[in-house]
Amino acid sequence: MAKSFNLEIITPSNRFYSGEVEHVICKTPVGFEGFMADHTYTVKLLEEGVIRFRESGSGENDWKVAKAQGGFIDVKGDVIVYTDAIEWN
Repeated sequence: MAKSFNLEIITPSNRFYSGEVEHVICKTPVGFEGFMADHTYTVKLLEEGVIRFRESGSGENDWKVAKAQGGFIDVKGDVIVYTDAIEWN
């Protein structure tokens, strides 16, 4: 089982998602980038597009997918995504 970390996805009006995940993939200006537990600290801009993540203990192909309107991702132990708008895809 892969190591997990806390993911929060936050909009100006609410917390869209909060939970333990094993992997997050999102679209940045340089393309799709993935983040896992113990990733080096980073802050990246997000482009409009999908954010995929796999919850802790789920199957290899069980990804949750949402479409975000851009924003940024803050990775330092836990991962926080800040976006203006997001919805399940």
